[in-house]
Amino acid sequence: MSTNFNEENTNITKTNNDVKAYIDADMINYLLEFIEKAKKNEVKTVSFKDRVIALWRECLAKNYKDKNNIIGEALNVDFPFDPEKLIQHKEEIYEMISSINNATNYEGMKYLNNGEKWSEIRQPVSMLMALGNALKLVDFKNNRLTWDKEEAKNPEVSFNLK
Repeated sequence: MSTNFNEENTNITKTNNDVKAYIDADMINYLLEFIEKAKKNEVKTVSFKDRVIALWRECLAKNYKDKNNIIGEALNVDFPFDPEKLIQHKEEIYEMISSINNATNYEGMKYLNNGEKWSEIRQPVSMLMALGNALKLVDFKNNRLTWDKEEAKNPEVSFNLK
């Protein structure tokens, strides 16, 4: 059934300051169908963490041996990224890195700038760190090769957002 909202389906009367609208059965069915369709197509909110993981998967190089890959450094792991995918998602990566740029160390990257903790574990943080590092948006303050045991647990980070 396809019904459009028009004067044929409604009868609007006004008495004093009250407005009453009477809608026929076809219009009610149309509205109910519309509501059901809207529920089925309802936009699900995606968490920051899920966005990071999806973006990381999207940008990860399919052929890790390709010499054109851009390497993104993270804590204890480096990831090869497809340069074209990084360029395609550069603005989104920038926006995500901008959401955590109050962090001064790796552990602090688990928190958004508003204080909300977006990840309990380090793997998604590593994914975001590597994406940002590949685009030169975030880096470790000190060279990883010079870290002592203590610094290796929670190294300082620096952001390069312009």
